[in-house]
Amino acid sequence: MCDGESKLVSVIIVTYYNTKGIFDTLDSILKQTYPQIEIIISDDGTPGFDESVSLISDYINERNIGNVRNVIINTIKTNVGTVKNVNSVIPMASGKYIKALAAEDCFACVDALEKYVAYMENSDVLIAFAKMRGVTLSGEYFDELQACESDYELLKKYSIKELQNRLFKRNFLPAPAWIAKRELFEEYGLFPEDTRLIEDYPYWIYLTMHNVQFGFIDNILVNYRLSGMSSGGSYSEMFMQDMFIIYDKYIFPYDHRFGILQPVYNQLKRMGLNFYVIKAKWGKMNILQKIPCILIYFPCFIYVNLQKILFKVKNQKTG
Repeated sequence: MCDGESKLVSVIIVTYYNTKGIFDTLDSILKQTYPQIEIIISDDGTPGFDESVSLISDYINERNIGNVRNVIINTIKTNVGTVKNVNSVIPMASGKYIKALAAEDCFACVDALEKYVAYMENSDVLIAFAKMRGVTLSGEYFDELQACESDYELLKKYSIKELQNRLFKRNFLPAPAWIAKRELFEEYGLFPEDTRLIEDYPYWIYLTMHNVQFGFIDNILVNYRLSGMSSGGSYSEMFMQDMFIIYDKYIFPYDHRFGILQPVYNQLKRMGLNFYVIKAKWGKMNILQKIPCILIYFPCFIYVNLQKILFKVKNQKTG
């Protein structure tokens, strides 16, 4: 394999019931200045997706400026969930580097892949995280997101154990903004399939347990569409089922930050998880079911709303 081919970047687009969003993501890929791109699209059982395959292929071919060297479109007939969807195509990737995006998420600038590769070529890490910003359907940007740490200079100073402890608290590493060398998956395996929708969180913890060093790229390279299930702090019941699995298998058995008070912390964390389950069911509940939940989880309601206000103020300051 020649040097140019060895630096091929495989960009994976995973989709489910969002065929229209693929074209926004494709536009941001096709405009990239990076010259060696492989596009892999994997649909997770969307009814009628097969009818869009030729349209997607034509769209890429008509707009390819020569930087897209290969295209793979993978269709899964029966919905298997995000984790198995992305795992099904990682082995198909030919690139030295692998980058995944969900349909609708886009690169934030035309030289995003150039910046990703430049960082990876000058670093010995197997995986790195750029920054991302949220973008609404109306085109409004939010640089501060609740799910992400914005101080990358701080993260660069953290040891692997410090990163792990922070992950035990919450997932602060933006899934849409990672890039990895293919050898990461060859050495440490694919995303754990204990969960159905959440591929990233348990994997980041798993990697820290194997002393994998993370890199941090202090540039906004991804625009994250604020219409996904976890973008606004509202989670589905299935998403929360995944979260319980992650805490029970990857966090509670290994989190010892609070010593003898750890069981108390774990109980409070479970209360928080149960609160989000209630929120997921809120629209299906009647008033008699809601009243006791409000009384029990009143502090959680207050906390979540205060967090929303805080991040709204932060975004006004950055805007």
